[in-house]
Amino acid sequence: MDEKNKSALVFCLTGGITGVVAGSVLKGMAGELILLIAIMIIYLTTYIVPIVGVNIERLGGRRKVITSGMFSFLMWWLSLWFLIYNIA
Repeated sequence: MDEKNKSALVFCLTGGITGVVAGSVLKGMAGELILLIAIMIIYLTTYIVPIVGVNIERLGGRRKVITSGMFSFLMWWLSLWFLIYNIA
């Protein structure tokens, strides 16, 4: 698996975990606060990406890693948040 796919997979996993937590535990909180927490987790995920063996400099730096992984994070986060929020 190449480095870009590993990075996207890490963003998918953190987005899914964040979506489940936001939909169940943070249900009564303001939407702006949940969005702020999600943005912080997107940024913190760039520090998790090197742990799985991805060279950030080869991908173009932290900014490029964030922009390339943001869509997969947001897709999983919004999908799972929507499902958990409406079911629970």
